[in-house]
Amino acid sequence: MIKKLLVTGLFFLIIGIAYYIYEYSENNKVADWPATSEIQQTFNQSIDWLVANNSKNKNNHNSALWWMLKESADINDNKKLTDIYQQYKTQYLDANRPNIWTPYFRKYYRPDVPDITAFSSYAPYQIFFVYALSCNKELAQETIIKKQHEENFCGMHYISPRCVTHQLMSVRLMQERYCGNDKQLAALSQSLQKIIIDELTYDFRVTDSYLQRVLALAEAGNFDAIKPVWLQRIIDAQNEDGGWNDMHPVIPLGGSALGWTSMLPGYASNESNFHATAQAIWLMALLLQHEQEKVKKINSN
Repeated sequence: MIKKLLVTGLFFLIIGIAYYIYEYSENNKVADWPATSEIQQTFNQSIDWLVANNSKNKNNHNSALWWMLKESADINDNKKLTDIYQQYKTQYLDANRPNIWTPYFRKYYRPDVPDITAFSSYAPYQIFFVYALSCNKELAQETIIKKQHEENFCGMHYISPRCVTHQLMSVRLMQERYCGNDKQLAALSQSLQKIIIDELTYDFRVTDSYLQRVLALAEAGNFDAIKPVWLQRIIDAQNEDGGWNDMHPVIPLGGSALGWTSMLPGYASNESNFHATAQAIWLMALLLQHEQEKVKKINSN
């Protein structure tokens, strides 16, 4: 009996290793950078998803997602995207009093930040976002903020796959708002990007966190570190409706699939969601901007 269990265990171990080697190879193979037309088509289809789901999305008041759409609209002249953001701004942002998340949309606004005890239900990265947006002097003295100024804060980052990307986004917000020592923030940003590149190399799952990692590199302007195959896999993962979700399918089962999420293996719907799609929209907008800048540079020489 024990021998059979050992043989069975060894069999599944070999299968698991072979599966990982295959996925690792697929995730790191040589590929061409996607054509501008392909990126544009992917972007257009994602905006169509946004339009089709606007009635539901506008009730989702995740400030970070709407900030991503704002940033996308600022660098891309897509009228549909601009109209959707402006509608949300008018109906919700302008209709409510400013709060701790307002600096996402008003860069130089500095909100009143309550004592840290008011954030007891917040995750560490959320408190770091509050600090990055406010540069509050009292908050700067808190241990949870000081720890996130260190590159090794996300020690178990493969278990918490969005930890480093959230940390980098906060650092980028701080740099944009001149909050902190420029040289120290630049060094921290570079260190975090190296960790993200490592994560993308070894974590083959094209999920929400995979999107977020590539987006973090693109937003930081580190396009040279982005492997073309990573972009191609993200484009290929776009659903027929134009959106993305947090599922790397292994066995499709109708409208659902058995596969990997950002955290654990599971069984989930293939339905696109706002969180993943907003990140993909910003990524595609950044890629299109990057392509335009390359063309301008070539034409100016």
